[in-house]
Amino acid sequence: MSSNLSLNETCRFKLSPSEEYKAILEELFSTYESIVKECLNKAIEMNITSRKRLHEAIYRELREKYSSYPSHYIYTAITQAHEDRH
Repeated sequence: MSSNLSLNETCRFKLSPSEEYKAILEELFSTYESIVKECLNKAIEMNITSRKRLHEAIYRELREKYSSYPSHYIYTAITQAHEDRH
């Protein structure tokens, strides 16, 4: 019998980054927050309620604008904006 169980674990730890890495992390979090806000604004503006439609409406635009970031950041921001809206 096969099973499709999955186990997720969360680890909590303190981080003491250098000033350079701290600045990089702050910029990354700030940019991610901006991406989520853009997604939320688009969803509200276009009255979009499905994650798929939101993805179709904004993904390419965001990938061009934030081309130096991994595509997963855009995908995750879209998902988070969709969840935040509901």
